Amino acid sequence: GAMIGSAWLFAPMFVAQVAGPGAIFSWAIAIRVSLLLALVYAELGATFPVAGGLARFSFFSHGNLAGFVAGIACWLGYVAIAPIEVQAMVRYLADEWPWLLAAEGSKSLSGAGFVLASGLLLGMSAINLLGVSWFGESNKILTIWKVIVPVAIPILLMTRGFDSTNFTDHGGFLPAGWAGVFAGVSTGGALFAMLGFRAAIELAGEARNPQRDVPLALIGSVLLTGGIYILIQIGFIGAVPETGLADGWSKLSSDVASGPFVELAAAAGLAWLAKVIFIDSLISPGGCGLVFASASARLSFAMARNGQLPNAFARLDRKGVPAFALGVNFLVGLVFFAPSQTWQSVVSFISSIQIISLAFGPLALLALRRTAPDVERGFRLPMAGVIGPIAFVAANVIVYWCGWETNRVCFGLLAGLGALFVVVHRLRNLAMPLDLRELRWMAPWMAVSAAISWLGNFGGGVGAIPAGWDVVAIGVSSLLVMWIALRRPSTRLPERME
Repeated sequence: GAMIGSAWLFAPMFVAQVAGPGAIFSWAIAIRVSLLLALVYAELGATFPVAGGLARFSFFSHGNLAGFVAGIACWLGYVAIAPIEVQAMVRYLADEWPWLLAAEGSKSLSGAGFVLASGLLLGMSAINLLGVSWFGESNKILTIWKVIVPVAIPILLMTRGFDSTNFTDHGGFLPAGWAGVFAGVSTGGALFAMLGFRAAIELAGEARNPQRDVPLALIGSVLLTGGIYILIQIGFIGAVPETGLADGWSKLSSDVASGPFVELAAAAGLAWLAKVIFIDSLISPGGCGLVFASASARLSFAMARNGQLPNAFARLDRKGVPAFALGVNFLVGLVFFAPSQTWQSVVSFISSIQIISLAFGPLALLALRRTAPDVERGFRLPMAGVIGPIAFVAANVIVYWCGWETNRVCFGLLAGLGALFVVVHRLRNLAMPLDLRELRWMAPWMAVSAAISWLGNFGGGVGAIPAGWDVVAIGVSSLLVMWIALRRPSTRLPERME
């Protein structure tokens, strides 16, 4: 449910714009990186089935400050997802009701569009108040629809008209080279689509059999959804008409870019399919938004349980739902309806900030293997000493591909919020230690990552490091950071999982 949302409606177009037919490689990379991280979190989630796990695993392994930075990075990404799904819904509706946008062709919402978007976001929060059991059953129905439609649409488009020359003409298979493929992973939205597996981690505390269900949910969802997205991308590339590629992949014509699959279905003479896609443009983003409205509230709950947010965030209503956290996240989510926000710009931000938060996972896994060896592990990752470092390096490479313009915002926010957390902790004179010694690896990690991003070749980087050597620099620095982080990890295991 979290992995098939607005991404299937928009990402195939944006990835193709930057990578051309090489977009297939972009998805293959995104799937492999997601699978590496899912394997890591399969053990963590099965071993420590707590609500809001992404905020708590690093707290367990490296203490207070590390847990806060990992949690707040994840929360910043989570709280943006439901609003971006709502924006996708409203902008598809604007094809029928153009008054929802500020002006024709505009990407900004009008006053009426803002009211509708706010109402939809509020509805997602309200539905989550009904409790996880009701939400889980309703999500099953939505997910069945969301799997059938994205699988059927590319198949139908290919049967009506599939131009195989699109894979070789208009600049060849890699019109922008490998740099375009890498950009498709990050800024194009391929990784954004795949990272929805995280929702299973946040809800692990409510699984009936976490030792079985959490690994199955994480690994199974990545493999299944990855296959669906590759099929969608192939169908999109083959279905783009010749007129849409007159100026190359980087400048898909507006009749394709406005509402990609609706326009392709209409061009293929499948008017009924265009209507189905239009309906799905409400169901798929709506279902994904529901999942992340739930996940972001549980993440806030987890940070409050760690003592990193006010106790009100950890307060549950009679149905076991963190209602206060849902309300606060709704109010923060309204910020993402600002006129300056576009689907692709928010996706780039979410991809970078979420991968930073997920990069804490391999460190937590290997640290907890050392400090908590006797904890029962229903799923034990084979070759963790190899897979963990590879996953950590891969995560840092993806962050680099997101580009300097995005990363300077992400690293700046984390540095500022981390400093604020330390100041507030000192002023309140809290009993729990800050664990500032973890700065010996966190500060260099983020500083060096930011410097390589600035000196690198993506998203506004100055290009001072030659291509190829930039990835080497990230790999060497990442392994050094991991070595330092694992020398003396902290241990703050909970007395019971909740």
